Amino acid sequence: MLPIIATGKQSFSDIRNENCFYIDKTRFIRDWWNSNDDVTLITRPRRFGKTLMLDTVNTFFSVEFSNSSKLFEGLEIWEDKKFRMLQGTIPVISLSFADIKENTYQDAIASIKELLKILFRHFSYQLDTLLDWEKELFSTMDKEISEQAIKRSLRNLSECLTLHFKNKPIILLDEYDTPLQEAWINNYWDKLVNFMRGFFNSTFKANPYLGRGLISGLNP
Repeated sequence: MLPIIATGKQSFSDIRNENCFYIDKTRFIRDWWNSNDDVTLITRPRRFGKTLMLDTVNTFFSVEFSNSSKLFEGLEIWEDKKFRMLQGTIPVISLSFADIKENTYQDAIASIKELLKILFRHFSYQLDTLLDWEKELFSTMDKEISEQAIKRSLRNLSECLTLHFKNKPIILLDEYDTPLQEAWINNYWDKLVNFMRGFFNSTFKANPYLGRGLISGLNP
C-alpha cells in the first residue's frame, strides 16, 4: 500500500502508524547524540520540521516509548545496533512554549506555570516510588509558587527523574522564542528576558541532573 501524503502532522508516531509519507531524517538523532553536546539550539524558519524532529527525538529515546521500536524499523537510525539499544531507555522531559502568547508579563508567567503544572502532573502518575520530599515537590506545583520556584522547576524535576530511573533526562524545549516575541510586541521584554535568563540557566546551564538538552526556535 502506497504511503499517504499528509500535511501538518507533527507527531512522528502518527505519521508512522498511519502509513504517511515520511522523509527519513533520523540521521539527525545519531549525529546529535554523537556530538556529545550538553545543550543544542536549533534555529530554522517556520514549517521547517522542528516540532516533528523534537517529537521524533522524544519518541526514540523516551522510556514512555520503550515498546515503540517498530516505528523506527527500516529507518536509517535503526541500522546502527548502538542506537537500537538506546531506543526507549532514557527519561525525556518534553515541553513547548508554542501557546505562550500573552499580552502581559503576569499572564505569560501564569501560562508558563500552568504548562509546568500539567508536565509535573504527567510525571507524578509515572513515578510510583516517590520519596516524601519528591511528593511535596510535585504537590507544590498545584499551589501558588514564586517565580524563583518556577525557574527551578525543571531542574528539580530532572533530579526526581534521575533518582527514579538512574539516568539523567533529556530535556526538549520547542518554540522557546514564542513568549519572547510576544513580550517584544507587548512591551514587557525586559521583565520576561530577566525571568527567562533564570529559567534557562537553572534548566540547561546549572543543572547537574541534565543528560542532554535540545531547544528549537525561529531564526533570529
